[in-house]
Amino acid sequence: MSQWHSEQLQQMLGEHDPDRLFLQAVELVQALGMQFVGLATHMHVAGKAPKVCFRSNYPDEWHQVYQHEFMNSDPACCECRKTTLPLLWNDDLFKEMPQLRESACAHGLRHGWTQSLFDQLHNESQLSVARPDDPIRPIELYENGAQIMWLCQVLHAAVSEQHMASEEHYPPLSKRELEVIKWSSEGKIAEDVAKILSLSTSTVNFHIRSVIAKTNTNNKVAAIVNVFRQGLL
Repeated sequence: MSQWHSEQLQQMLGEHDPDRLFLQAVELVQALGMQFVGLATHMHVAGKAPKVCFRSNYPDEWHQVYQHEFMNSDPACCECRKTTLPLLWNDDLFKEMPQLRESACAHGLRHGWTQSLFDQLHNESQLSVARPDDPIRPIELYENGAQIMWLCQVLHAAVSEQHMASEEHYPPLSKRELEVIKWSSEGKIAEDVAKILSLSTSTVNFHIRSVIAKTNTNNKVAAIVNVFRQGLL
């Protein structure tokens, strides 16, 4: 990382706000000879649809168009969801979506690559870097690929941390709710849990519904996963 100063790296490692961190990442990427940076992070929470967080320093018009019309079908991001190797952009990659390629180039995103990352919670990020001129040479991708991968890891960690913190703010579970959900997590149906805890089945179901509501999930399984991830089981 000879093109980056150690002070910049230390500043990034000490920053936890995703927005400020992204601005620092833009400076580092531009020091590598690139101009534009885009980060798409897909966050998964049990029982909910994935949440996609998108940040970029793209021209405002292209940021909006890309986010609403192309992000979910971008061939570069779709291919990167299958691998952690950097994916170099070229015309062949976008042959099924020439309008995306043409629009991106018109806004200065002609030459670049996309780097992906996956974590153990099945969250994922794709970090794209681009510039309007000068094709990416193989030696350039080789020399700078590791830095872009490192940036992707740092940014992904910050976005994930912020997202998980926002998801985890639910009312505390009562002792009885924890008991019910504990036995439920071991595969016991409501009738079994009722016998074990000397409760009525309706009371057990009441506590299960309460846990589902408190964890803001859609079903018992999702609630169990959520509580387990909090270290409460």
